[in-house]
Amino acid sequence: MSVLSRRAFTYGLVASAVAGRSGLSQGLILQTPPLPRPDAFNSGDFLWPKKPGVFVPYSQQANIGPERDAEIWEREKQEFLDQARSGQAGLSPEQLQELRGLTYREFLARYEGDQKPGQPGVYSSGGGLYVGHVGIIDINPNGEPEVIEALWGPGVTRRTYKDWLSGRPDEVVWLGRLRDQSKSARASISGEAAKYVGRPYKFWNFNLNDDSGFYCSKLVWLSVYRSLGFAIDGNFDPKRDFWFSPKQLLYLPVIDRLHDPGPYATR
Repeated sequence: MSVLSRRAFTYGLVASAVAGRSGLSQGLILQTPPLPRPDAFNSGDFLWPKKPGVFVPYSQQANIGPERDAEIWEREKQEFLDQARSGQAGLSPEQLQELRGLTYREFLARYEGDQKPGQPGVYSSGGGLYVGHVGIIDINPNGEPEVIEALWGPGVTRRTYKDWLSGRPDEVVWLGRLRDQSKSARASISGEAAKYVGRPYKFWNFNLNDDSGFYCSKLVWLSVYRSLGFAIDGNFDPKRDFWFSPKQLLYLPVIDRLHDPGPYATR
């Protein structure tokens, strides 16, 4: 069994062990908690979906295992580094050198697990389960909630919450809201995000204020930055040397988790 296969297998054991410690019977382990109520939604709220107890690929492709996901990541990393030779990356030589040495396992530990180099347990063989996606709620003129999100393949899209849920059967969903902001201010976030519907999905882009392409959590960062004039993570420099992750967003101090099914790492 390969390292990545062992990792996926370990994730399943971790999820089962945590569920067992919570006192649930085996018959209940597969049940998902109640979903957030649509009547509680405001425009500018955020949704984080995830299937419980499964591997979440960075590429967001359905029915893909960690080995194939690693192949895609390595290929796209090399394509990005090839472009960087012509000066298109916007990264320093030191940052590019660090990226060259970054492994897929280290990437997942930092992006999905929000682990940082130099901390105990970082890049260890142990595992956790981390969500890999976030969308933005927008209430349409008929009072119906819609979800604006950046998806691998179609790019930035919007669809009704009902359709969004139908494409995510049995998923666990977190609901969050930017705190200390008025309802109208929060609504401006989804209004900004709506401007980019139809833009392409682009993960290999380290400038969070570049609207030529988006990944899911970048869409949130840019929409807040341009509509409300501040950086949701406290870092006003949009040019980064690493991606801004959905899990990082969920646990920011400025986010109120209005519907919280449990820790990302074990749900």
